[in-house]
Amino acid sequence: MAVEFGPGIVDGPAMASADWEAAVAALEAGRLPCSAGEAQMLRIAASIADAVPVSLGVALSGLDDHNLGLVAGAVLHAGGRPGGFTGDPRRGGGRR
Repeated sequence: MAVEFGPGIVDGPAMASADWEAAVAALEAGRLPCSAGEAQMLRIAASIADAVPVSLGVALSGLDDHNLGLVAGAVLHAGGRPGGFTGDPRRGGGRR
């Protein structure tokens, strides 16, 4: 199973845990029906979340503007900039 649900550790609300490698393996085996864009988003998410290898050139080239924006936001968040990036840090931009 790629996603498991269970109670939270502290106060008990439902939580989910993803087995990213299993999800990508299911995708590649044809057991996870989805669009090409959804497949690329899953591969990118698995790479960010759990270091599952992805070819970024292939994964990014088929995404629409909306999904590219989501990926850019996720990369910034993973890089410690959850508020985004405001420009060139050498010119006074950088972290928000």
